[in-house]
Amino acid sequence: MALTQLDYGEAEIAAFNEAARAGLIHYEEAAVREAVGLYDAAIQSLLKVQERIRAATQATGFGGFQSGKELNDGFSRKAEEGIEVINQLVQGAMRLQEAYLRAGNLITEADQTNAAAIRFATQNAGLDDPRP
Repeated sequence: MALTQLDYGEAEIAAFNEAARAGLIHYEEAAVREAVGLYDAAIQSLLKVQERIRAATQATGFGGFQSGKELNDGFSRKAEEGIEVINQLVQGAMRLQEAYLRAGNLITEADQTNAAAIRFATQNAGLDDPRP
């Protein structure tokens, strides 16, 4: 369950993907590869930011008083929300990559990107965690 739901254009991305899948949108391979590369760079940047935020969930130094614990808990919750938002943005970027690949008729790569997006979503939703 998402802590924070961000409207990053999920409906528009799905419509783009469906139009590309149906053959209604077509892009040249060079343009597709450039777009996919730009999204790769964006994804990598987002994941770096996410790692810095993840470190904030382990913040210390607020002291042993109750107010310090509450402050630490508040910062940790905000960091977790930030991580969730970044997960959503990464998933959106991966879906856009898939749509561009379909629009370029690069179906095998589009299917691979779709599978990677599903794995990413599963891993970040904790669905692949073997712990009870």
